[in-house]
Amino acid sequence: MFSYNIKRLSRQINTKRLSIVMTVLYAISVLPLLVLGHFNWMSADDMSMAYRAHEYFVNGGNVIGLLGYILRVTYDEYMTWVGYFFSATLSSLSPGIFNERLYFLVVYEIIFILTLGVCYFYNALFVHVFKADKHLTNTAAMLTLILIIQCMPEGMPRVEAFYWHSGAINYMFMLGLGLFWIGLLLRSVYDLSSKRKGKLIWACIWGFLLGGANYMTALELAIISVLVLIIVFLEKISFIRLETEDAEQKKSLSLLWIPACLNLLGFIVSCLAPGNRARGAQVEGFGAVKSIMISIYDVLDICINQYSRWEMIVILLILAIIFWKLSENIEHRFEHPFIFWLFAIGMSASNIVPPLFATGNIEAGRIMSIFWAEYVVMSVLTVFYFTAWVRQSLNTHKEKGLTLSVNSSNVVFALVFVLTFGSILCVKADPYYYSATSAITDISSKDAKTYRTESLERLAILEDESVTDAILPEYSVKPRMLFFSDIEEDKDFWINQVVARYYHKNSVILRKN
Repeated sequence: MFSYNIKRLSRQINTKRLSIVMTVLYAISVLPLLVLGHFNWMSADDMSMAYRAHEYFVNGGNVIGLLGYILRVTYDEYMTWVGYFFSATLSSLSPGIFNERLYFLVVYEIIFILTLGVCYFYNALFVHVFKADKHLTNTAAMLTLILIIQCMPEGMPRVEAFYWHSGAINYMFMLGLGLFWIGLLLRSVYDLSSKRKGKLIWACIWGFLLGGANYMTALELAIISVLVLIIVFLEKISFIRLETEDAEQKKSLSLLWIPACLNLLGFIVSCLAPGNRARGAQVEGFGAVKSIMISIYDVLDICINQYSRWEMIVILLILAIIFWKLSENIEHRFEHPFIFWLFAIGMSASNIVPPLFATGNIEAGRIMSIFWAEYVVMSVLTVFYFTAWVRQSLNTHKEKGLTLSVNSSNVVFALVFVLTFGSILCVKADPYYYSATSAITDISSKDAKTYRTESLERLAILEDESVTDAILPEYSVKPRMLFFSDIEEDKDFWINQVVARYYHKNSVILRKN
């Protein structure tokens, strides 16, 4: 045998600097998506769901009056077509109703609310509930967001999650807002500032509204609300004891039943909508039990087997090291990892029970996008729980200072190298491997620019009052991150009819190139 001596890295990672670096990296990673959004254009349901609001505005309506008008539109749809009243209201507020050129704002609002939701929820859970380090918490939030956005399944999930308003506002936007609401619940109890009452009031308002979100998000939040009611009740009868610091905090905890009940009320109002019966008569799904069984299988098959690529494993390993440091001063005992794992699987599965029950499939990209995002969040929380449980079980010594240990820092450096090198190879082979590289590819290939130029040419035809029967040229390019759907040669196709009504034409047809 032989002996060798390789100099080991002795540099330790400062947690504050790590948080700053991760925030900058996240900002850089979403920048291409935001730039690509400036080439985006309305399509399909953008011109059906927002039609009445658009008509009101272009015929001299003002912004304040528009809000009241949209509420009347929502009521009409609630009675005749859809029950999710909050999603329906926001679907009418597409930026395109004011001017088609404002449609670029879609990706900004979606990424903003998703970022806000994840960061606020993590801050509430780790910093306010567990009293953990805020810099490590922010690092975990940035890594989670990178996973959700950059590793989202290629194709329609990316398009419908960030660029198609009708799908994005109903699904990804609501998921981000739902995480924000859970953060409000936690901070209304554990936030030591004097603003706890204000947060409780906002939790009540958003709770009711989110009961009227898409049924995937609404069902998950309803489950959370039921759990909150059970916990409050069990604490009230002294069956369990929750960790509170003072009488005021305990009082705030006892009031959580109010936003929970309001959320359930909103969910019930949504489910009992007369319009649901009309829409439900046109589709056929699975029974409740079968939907639940299939949803659990889909988590194992689709999320774990198909979507959990190598880079997700690497990032989860980095998060395990972050959580090892983050959990060192947490006093709460983590004693039931298997039960939490079952809870995480169950929450991920509950996400797709509604579409399985209603239609029998989950093929739509907008459905798969929040199915993926929810799975990522629950995976990260599972890694945290298991890491904290292992650390407490081993009763390891606490490390002083705001740095990772030398060994932990070395492992992080090694994992970052593996992630960087592997990503370079994957992107070299497939430029659409990550969302950011997809956006860069669509921009650098000029496809995005051509798509927008041709959209403006179409708009000129549609806005020409002398044209009553519009013939629109076929797109020569269809950017993979932007293109959702288009008109057809048949003037009776539903999208053709929607576009014709939106621009006051007798008919609209597609001219093949």
